Amino acid sequence: MEKKVLVVEDSETNRVLLHDLLEKVCYCSVSVAVNGKQGLEIAQADLPDLILMDLGLPVLDGMEATKILKADAKTRSIPIIALTGFVSNEDEERMMDAGFDGFLPKPFDVRKLLDKVCLYLTARENLQF
Repeated sequence: MEKKVLVVEDSETNRVLLHDLLEKVCYCSVSVAVNGKQGLEIAQADLPDLILMDLGLPVLDGMEATKILKADAKTRSIPIIALTGFVSNEDEERMMDAGFDGFLPKPFDVRKLLDKVCLYLTARENLQF
């Protein structure tokens, strides 16, 4: 079954890059959202296998959107990877406290991005019954 990934990113350049990589290299069905509120709505409706979430989003930032998703029984098991330019130890701790399952620093290292996406999708597949 085709995996579903939700990309929540306000940068059009990053959205297009992530969409095309995930669709053409990982053979995923990719949905995109341009702000945290839209990302929440899509996640709750579609229940993707993985969410890539920017932190600095308009309307509702990625930290708050993730906290809401992780507090909801319907969406809490969906792995969420933070996409961020902020990678200090304090920032990493805040991301984990918010409920993120991991993070990818910007600018993206394409190989690391694909490796991390495959790791989370495979782990989630192994948990399914």
